[in-house]
Amino acid sequence: MTNVGTAIKAPKLASVVARAIEDEVVASSWPVGTVLGSESELLERFGVSRAVLREAVRIVEHSGAARMRRGPGGGLVVTEPNRDAVVAAISIWLSYVGVTAAEIIEAWAPLAVQAARLAAERRPPEVGPLAADIADLIEDETIDVEALAALDTAMAGLSGNPAIALFAHALNDIGMSRLRRQRDALWTDDASQRATLAGYQRVITAIADGDVAGAEASMAHLAGTFLGRVSEPPRRRRRAAGDLPGTGKLAERVAEAVRDDIEREGWPVGAVLGSEVELIERYQVSRAILREAVRILEHHGAVRTKRGPHGGLVVAAPDGASIVRAARLVLEHDGVTPGGLLAMRVAIEAEVARLAAERCTADDAALLGTVLQAEVDGSAVLNFHSLHADIAAVARNRPLALFVDVAAALVQAHLPAEVRAGEGLQSLSGEVHAAHQRIVDAICGGDLETAERRMIRHLDAGAAVLT
Repeated sequence: MTNVGTAIKAPKLASVVARAIEDEVVASSWPVGTVLGSESELLERFGVSRAVLREAVRIVEHSGAARMRRGPGGGLVVTEPNRDAVVAAISIWLSYVGVTAAEIIEAWAPLAVQAARLAAERRPPEVGPLAADIADLIEDETIDVEALAALDTAMAGLSGNPAIALFAHALNDIGMSRLRRQRDALWTDDASQRATLAGYQRVITAIADGDVAGAEASMAHLAGTFLGRVSEPPRRRRRAAGDLPGTGKLAERVAEAVRDDIEREGWPVGAVLGSEVELIERYQVSRAILREAVRILEHHGAVRTKRGPHGGLVVAAPDGASIVRAARLVLEHDGVTPGGLLAMRVAIEAEVARLAAERCTADDAALLGTVLQAEVDGSAVLNFHSLHADIAAVARNRPLALFVDVAAALVQAHLPAEVRAGEGLQSLSGEVHAAHQRIVDAICGGDLETAERRMIRHLDAGAAVLT
């Protein structure tokens, strides 16, 4: 079992250069509009070939840290990161790995509960308009998956935690495509629909009142209800020509339709979806619209274009490592704090520990034992994340495993310089190993509550290193 990061080979030179550029942007407090250098200046600075630099620039443009501006006065310009693009990239990667509806809700639940708790502590002014939106839905006695996803995304935003908001948004995005086909399961009748709306109203009321315990309990009840109702839907049928999903821009709807078709076929990497002429006919759009849709999908690594005979639009494998990097950069730009990072990690990794304890097999226990032994031998002293990634693999929830990887990248970026340089690592590694051993003992023993409690205690102790 491997996590998103370890599934990727050692970085190429272009990736090393790209990360150096991204680190420079973050270290400079993200000065949007600043020119980092012309192509010739960057070639001299990094001492690489033009081909390597241009590949590095494509990586940086994909992550949203900067873009190359041509012409006089041009160069690599720092840009505002595109959150929607990162959300779409996460959603596409989850689609590629075949994430299930149950996994989505399982990953969404701890984030939603933590968001409700943080929102109740903050009591932000935005809670008023959101309460009015829920009241309107109750009056109309109707709710659909899109409205539910928008509601959940808005509620996650009330937390004031950019990491929780980003992850919840991504889960809602992929969740719409999974749960749109399960409306009858989620809301079996009018009474269950009204109960769902009443549940959201209770959460919002508790947030407005500053009732932390009530907000947590109400959201946890909703999450449990959804998880109990969801099941895997039948495979998608091919859409009729010109039958496009969604209500956004036409190119975005075409991109979603292409992605739906790829997913319906089981994401067959290397398969040709069709020529440009065939795709124009299938989706009933102009060449310009199709090409814009293809650019969207190429940007996220879902497809590539093959030229020549037998060419066309080819299914590709999205790069999980680039998604981790792009998510980390968005959160750095949004000013994620050590406290916000801890709140996000507690929500995610406490649930990961519970699921791992519930699902741990004899083979899983052996794997975790091997990782612990590597810590004792010293071969994992500098990689405190290794065990957390393997626990996430044991939990068997792909969204949570991805989020654990993003958290690790953020933690690494926020470690004090002296710790990254190795100062105090020997004593620190001993403390970390002891905590890891206790967590693994609880997981292998199938003790859900103890595994969760020990993980939270471990994360709380580790937060001191970041401050």
